[in-house]
Amino acid sequence: MIQQTIFPRVNTHIAAISKSYRFNGGTATVQVDSLGNYEVMVNGSRFSSQENSAKRDAAYKPAIGDISIKMVSAFEKRDAEFTAMHKKAARMQKLSEHQKKIDALSPQQYERESFPLSRPRREDVRRELESEAETSIVALYEDKRNERAAFVNEHEKDAMAARLRAYEEVQAFFNDLQDDKEARANIIFQKEYERQRKEIEDYINGEPSVAERNIRMILGELSLPYRIEISCDYNATLGLLNTEIELQNDLNLPTNKTNILASGKISVKDKLVKEMEQFKTETIVSMIYYVAASLFNAAINIRTQRISIWLEGKREGLIWIQFDRNSFSKLSMRTVNPMLNYYDWPRVDALRMVRGASQFDPFDAISFQNAITQVMANNGIKDENHSAVADVPYGSEIIVTIGYAKTIVAALPNDTELQSLITEAVKSGASKVTLPKEYKGILKELDK
Repeated sequence: MIQQTIFPRVNTHIAAISKSYRFNGGTATVQVDSLGNYEVMVNGSRFSSQENSAKRDAAYKPAIGDISIKMVSAFEKRDAEFTAMHKKAARMQKLSEHQKKIDALSPQQYERESFPLSRPRREDVRRELESEAETSIVALYEDKRNERAAFVNEHEKDAMAARLRAYEEVQAFFNDLQDDKEARANIIFQKEYERQRKEIEDYINGEPSVAERNIRMILGELSLPYRIEISCDYNATLGLLNTEIELQNDLNLPTNKTNILASGKISVKDKLVKEMEQFKTETIVSMIYYVAASLFNAAINIRTQRISIWLEGKREGLIWIQFDRNSFSKLSMRTVNPMLNYYDWPRVDALRMVRGASQFDPFDAISFQNAITQVMANNGIKDENHSAVADVPYGSEIIVTIGYAKTIVAALPNDTELQSLITEAVKSGASKVTLPKEYKGILKELDK
């Protein structure tokens, strides 16, 4: 169970908006704040005898209209931080994308260095012998060219052989060093390849420690305008994530709205009671979709996600809803209307229209749990047994969940056949594995 407090990370304060223009008395700046208060400053002063002149200038009304439109837009953007937070959710990860990553992986190979020395050449050896002869065979008044040539011819074969032996010894030593470097480097490269592959496979398979680490990371990155208490319970065997969200009494909901008057200025008023109820409902539903879309990315293995919304203290429940990955992944968080899509899922709520506004009524805790049980039964929803789901035979075969098949693999680490069956099932996106009849006895032993 992962429990975390999500503190507000969205600044919903609306700053004042201003615009400046030139007139014959200098520079005028018009400004409006989030309460709808306008003022004019002339040359940086709030108290100027030229204020009326600035207001009579042709640029005054367009400036007023411009800052009014921008302020209305700021109100809309602030409200969207509540009712459209689902649009901030990251795109859901797909199994095929990560399978392609695995297919594209291959161990890096050590690139051998080239031997830096050139093979000895006859002309190089003769040049060195000639240099040696000129040093050792010297005569001031006699021509020793023939003797020097004879020296070179006499020693050329031995010198060439010695140079080749030395060259080959150094080359052999260099190759031995390269062999050692290559072996060591390729071991490291192989381990890195296996680490990368396992990292992707663990993400696909929803290895508990990996999934829980990702859940904590995702929760820490949620960007909400109000505080919630959230707890997540991940079941790798069932591919199920249960998420409970506890709302605080104050959701920090904006209580005012604005519109543009015929004068070009804005009017800021309190929202009506029905508008506040509708706003609260849309905020909660948007948050559900935002949290669900985000947490589905904790592991590809999360095939089902159930979200429960509780009021502070968990004395009353508000909403329970179940999403399945296949259908949910087809939604675009940019374009989906959560208030309409919400009805497509198994759910528990007391959503009703009150004075033209959608409103959730709370359940007491016991009634809430009973209603969840009933909806699950009505929709044929049940948590599969952790053991071999079935002895549902296909001929002489047995079907088990992937999670339980992994349990068998842990008991039989050398069973390559079962490992390959699990791998194929994961690749195909299946939730179960079909086993040969020979495993029936093993399953009975494990279930004892």
